[in-house]
Amino acid sequence: MTQVLLILALVALGIPALMYVLWFAHCTLDRCCVRHARRFCRRKGLEVRRSRAGMAFDQSGVKTEFTIVELDCLDGQKQRKLVRLLVWVFGIRRVLSDDTYPDSYDEQWPRTRE
Repeated sequence: MTQVLLILALVALGIPALMYVLWFAHCTLDRCCVRHARRFCRRKGLEVRRSRAGMAFDQSGVKTEFTIVELDCLDGQKQRKLVRLLVWVFGIRRVLSDDTYPDSYDEQWPRTRE
């Protein structure tokens, strides 16, 4: 009887602990990818104003191991640029776009407290 209670207690405590560990790993990997992207922009002489990360999918709709990071940057002439990078844990995989920043794109960014 005590073994059953012990097993139930371990399962009851183990499931939330596992969920927390998975959430922590997810957040840590996102921060790692954003850090790689910010470093890439600094090396290119861009000043990063804000960033966001999202999942990357292949053509069939399956999630890949990569993350798409979008950065709102300022170049040397203080012109806004939108840099989209395909990033993974070990660094930058590919530059998806490096264009001037479209003004209509501001509504898609989450609001920040200023």
